[in-house]
This record gives sequence, structure tokens and C-alpha cells, in this order.
Amino acid sequence: MMGIRAAGKTDVGCVRKHNEDSFLVDEALGLFVVADGLGGHAAGEVASRIVVETVARFVGETLEKDRTWPLEYDPSLSYDGNRLKAALLLSDQAIGEDIRRHPERETMGSTVVAGLVHGTTVTLAHVGDSRAYVLGPGGIRQITRDHSWVAEQVANGILTPSEARVHPFRNVITQALGNGGELDIEIQNLDLGKTDRLLLCSDGLSGMVSDPQILDIVEGTQDVQSAVDSLISMAREQGGEDNITAVLVARSEDEK
Repeated sequence: MMGIRAAGKTDVGCVRKHNEDSFLVDEALGLFVVADGLGGHAAGEVASRIVVETVARFVGETLEKDRTWPLEYDPSLSYDGNRLKAALLLSDQAIGEDIRRHPERETMGSTVVAGLVHGTTVTLAHVGDSRAYVLGPGGIRQITRDHSWVAEQVANGILTPSEARVHPFRNVITQALGNGGELDIEIQNLDLGKTDRLLLCSDGLSGMVSDPQILDIVEGTQDVQSAVDSLISMAREQGGEDNITAVLVARSEDEK
């Protein structure tokens, strides 16, 4: 597999008392995950941890293709696409099972954005409003579509993107793992160019730091860890209203 370098960091922010975000950086598997827990107190932290652990375990168990598939296999998706889709469905089930054992956690759930790197191809899966961006010579592109109320209003032409950023309902999501509803897991593939960076983040970063600011920080730093540290610091400087998590991935031959 193509060499990659990655770094991740999470921070409680400046307002919240608990950090309900979780993340995973596994260069050996080529797996990178950001999960933003919902439900308050310790419950959100439990949900996001379940997601990260379940995804890591399933992706690790499916390196070889000769195994019985636990869920319906989607022939329209690549093998890696099926790995991530199944991993998210299993995460959804695992959160539900935990809620049945601990009814006091009935409101918990989690968003997730996960990237699986194989060669120069990145397979992405997401539910909720945690995002994936690609940063490169063409600037910054948001790759995922937020599963949120304001994103739907923007798509329907009711709100502008700038209005959505400050709308009082901007944190209302329409999809989450563990909420018991029908899941719309979005899977997509993209090619990671030699000088591209893949950024996965919770809305604690994207809600505090604008896309141009994110691009400036990543382009202005020497390595992925410094970039992640600077992104977290900027989100805190600009209010830090939520937990902040970022994972940055780059092709190793492009690292300084």
C-alpha cells in the first residue's frame, strides 16, 4: 500500500465540560475515523467510542475477502465500500445493544466520517455532519454532504451557506448512528493526489473555522501533526463552542 502519514487530535473546546468525540488513526490499516457522540454527559462519549472500536475491529477482520459477510453485500459498491458500510451498520447495532443494556443512555448516538485508503484511492463513508475535505492545488473541497437540517435548507435554496453557518438550528442533524431510524450511509471513492490532504473533522472544527482558514493553516504548516495542532488551536481561539476533532492524512512521499 502507498505510504501515508496521518495525525489526529481531539480537544474538549472552551465551553463543554466533557469530550464526546472519538477518533482513530491507523496508518497500517489505512483507516481513519472521526465520531461525534450525542446524548450528553458520558453517553455521547460511549457512543462515539463504540463506533470507533467497531469500525476498527471489522475493517481489521476483513483484510482478506474469503469470509462470511455479516450483512447484505451491496454489489454496486467496491469491497472497501462494503467494508465501511457494514462497519457503520454494525456500529449502529452495537449502540442499540448498549442502550438496551443501559436504558439511561437511550438518547445517545453518534455521527461518523471514516476514510479507508487503498493505494491512491480513498473510500469514504459518513452519517451525520462530521465532514471530509480534500485540500490541494485546487483549494479546499468539502467532499461529504452534511446530514443536517440547515444543509437541507441550503440544498432547497431556502438558506444561503452564510445564513446556515449562524442559524440557531445549525446543530440539528437528520442522521445519526444509534437513533433507531433508517440509515442513509453515504459511500464514495476519490483519488488522493500526490499533494492532496484528506481532512476528517467534527463540526466543532468546521463550525468554528472557515474553509479558507482551514486551507491556509494546512498549507502553511510543515507536517500533518503541526497542521492538526494549529487547526485545533484556531477553533479554540474562535470560540471553541463544541468538542473539536481533526484527522489529517497525506501521502508520505509528499511529507517534508
